[in-house]
Amino acid sequence: MIGSSIIHSLPKKSFHSFSFQIYFNFYFPVLVIIILIVGGCTASKRYGEEEKKNINVKPVETEETTESTLNNIRILLNDKESASFLTIQNTVNVYDENDKIAVIDPGNILEFYDAETELLLKVRDKTFSGKHFKVQSDNSDYITYNGKNYKGSLSIHPSENSIEIINNLDIEDYLKGVISKEMPLGKGTENLEALKALAICARTYAIIRIKEGKTFYDLYPDTRDQVYGGADAEYPLSNQAVESTKGMILIFDNSAAQLFYHSTCGGYTEDAINVFTDNKLDYLNGVQDGDPPYCSISPRFEWTEVFTDDLIIERLKSAALISHTNYSLEDIEILSRFASGRVNELQVVLNDEDDNENSISIFGNDIREVLKNADGKLVLWSNMFDISRDDENIILDGKGFGHGVGMCQWGAISLSKRGWNYEDILQHYYPGTELGSVND
Repeated sequence: MIGSSIIHSLPKKSFHSFSFQIYFNFYFPVLVIIILIVGGCTASKRYGEEEKKNINVKPVETEETTESTLNNIRILLNDKESASFLTIQNTVNVYDENDKIAVIDPGNILEFYDAETELLLKVRDKTFSGKHFKVQSDNSDYITYNGKNYKGSLSIHPSENSIEIINNLDIEDYLKGVISKEMPLGKGTENLEALKALAICARTYAIIRIKEGKTFYDLYPDTRDQVYGGADAEYPLSNQAVESTKGMILIFDNSAAQLFYHSTCGGYTEDAINVFTDNKLDYLNGVQDGDPPYCSISPRFEWTEVFTDDLIIERLKSAALISHTNYSLEDIEILSRFASGRVNELQVVLNDEDDNENSISIFGNDIREVLKNADGKLVLWSNMFDISRDDENIILDGKGFGHGVGMCQWGAISLSKRGWNYEDILQHYYPGTELGSVND
């Protein structure tokens, strides 16, 4: 249906404008294109150079479906208030909540506007509204967003004064974009068994997040969940690790195991109850990594950070543990440790301007967030450390990198080099778990 009855001018109220950049891996000149859609359409229509102003749409009356299946996953790529533009180099299909509504050729321009509960799409001087839109290659090409290539499709949703860009794809393709970002590939196949173990851990983690049933997305693409680099992060060896363990997860008591992993344990992994969970999970109890530690090959097996008194006080202020910095540092000491050797309670004693003493305690993994590294760029490598002082500085001599729970990645790499297979590696770090399947 073509007619002005469904074409609306942009509202006068100010909307947050969002556009995004998509490149397809196809050797055509870079062109600016637009996607238009509104509710639904009786038939798909192609919009090329000669038809840029012709828009054939009609309202959609059906409800959207947003649930993931266990074999598909949704990654939130961006939910910030930013603007850019959309360009493609070959044809894309455009979908509303349920159906393909258009085939778009290069040569059109797209703008999105967040209008609270709906998404506005501006095509030249026309404006349409919808619940969400999906962009997918007309063939099997990748979609490029913000300079990274992604498999699957991108969906666009309005959400609380911003627009969410979500990558929808097969879970195995997702994992191929994770493994090389989370673990070194090594030389040849020396790390392959460790990479297989990681693939199973990452798949299990993802399955649990999918089952949480979030409305639009399942995971973040960074350290809030697992670092995801899209198709650009794929390598033959990491892809082999994913493909050779396809569908495998770790289970405990007939359910997907709640798994964590980290870079370097420093000799002992940590009980999950001391970091993440309220309930004790036997398969997440701390274990000795080896004697000598398997992860001693890690570049962060041992480390030193040096702080001034003033820097410690500044960090306490930044963490809102004190309201100002007009203190002198009287003492800093470790009051207790976990069985692994990591610090349980760190006490900092300050004197104010009136010489009144103030004592502050910081516990467990929070110590890393409060102190950070001396340069302030990252959280403290771990909370497994000793404290000493010289005339001017506080010196932390530590071991390990990360929270310490679950599989030690550098330990797994060492075991892979020693000839252990992925099943034995997983049993070492998650004793009592079993291999299962996503679809069991």
